[in-house]
Amino acid sequence: RLHFCISLIDSIFRSSCDMVSKSTNEKLKQGIAVRFHGEEGMGQGVVREWFDILSNEIINPDYALFTQSADGTTFQPNSNSSVNPDHLNYFRFAGQILGLALYHRQLVNIYFTRSFYKHILGIPVNYQDVSSIDPEYAKNLQWILDNDISDLGLELTFSVETDVFGAMEEVPLKPGGTSILVTQDNKDEYVQLVTELRMTRAIQPQINAFLQGFHTFIPPSLIQLFDEYELELLLSGMPEIDVHDWCRNTEYTSGYDPQEPVIQWFWEVVKSLTQEERVLLLQFVTGSSRVPHGGFAFLMGGSGLQKFTITAVPYTSNLLPTSSTCINMLKLPEYPSQEVLRDRLLVALHCGSYGYTMA
Repeated sequence: RLHFCISLIDSIFRSSCDMVSKSTNEKLKQGIAVRFHGEEGMGQGVVREWFDILSNEIINPDYALFTQSADGTTFQPNSNSSVNPDHLNYFRFAGQILGLALYHRQLVNIYFTRSFYKHILGIPVNYQDVSSIDPEYAKNLQWILDNDISDLGLELTFSVETDVFGAMEEVPLKPGGTSILVTQDNKDEYVQLVTELRMTRAIQPQINAFLQGFHTFIPPSLIQLFDEYELELLLSGMPEIDVHDWCRNTEYTSGYDPQEPVIQWFWEVVKSLTQEERVLLLQFVTGSSRVPHGGFAFLMGGSGLQKFTITAVPYTSNLLPTSSTCINMLKLPEYPSQEVLRDRLLVALHCGSYGYTMA
């Protein structure tokens, strides 16, 4: 078992990186014991705390390693991370930490974009993955695929303008791409190449460094048994949802307020739900299974910050709750009792798609 004594005065991230880099992989695999300098505690609780702190440090903007996804719930390698001269060493360390956590069955407090899990698994990304970093761009790609572009005069070429430290640069998607027009016949290739540029080529050095660290403890042959959804659960577990934070950051409309019996019943029901059911509820109303980094105060809607909102709907027998995910709104009927509310809510959650409506 390897013993680390971590200083709370220095950067825990840097000091941990230094200690891990000086340790042998064999010793790290045997086990880790962590003690924070000046504190008595040791044991698994302290190890969990260490992984938890490092999870937050990996995504600390000061290191410029990762950027938040469009909805603020997940993280993606930063294509401009080279502003930090040590970025590739730190990506390697980040990979080691996640590999170590998985090896020792410790969860990390960080969720990545679906595309980054695919990179870890060696699964090709597709154009739908672009939506995590640029939803509008993903919609444009979808539109190109869905429509005949022959006579639209788009004059697209196999090149894209990319922001590099504030300056726009034209990047060819393939040799000679700046002079190759996108046509109805080759648009599928264009969409795939754009996706690869945005989601893979732009961050290839970062991915490679991360995987170099990760594969130190978890060989590709082992991790490739899983898909991206399973990998997320293996690394981070089911998202923890703080009901008090959720309640504090909820707004009410159409006559509802925190003192209304229906609202009080609702929160009592939410408190009684399993973690999986809370995740289903969050997904039912917001379209996302995760709470934004920083809590419910940072919940995003279709046009920016948008609080979780509960609006009143007149009750009729057997009416289920519905939602408008683009504005994070739960349309909650004025149920006659907590028991009826609970029953109808659970039916809606487990029927899933029946509850969704457009705003």
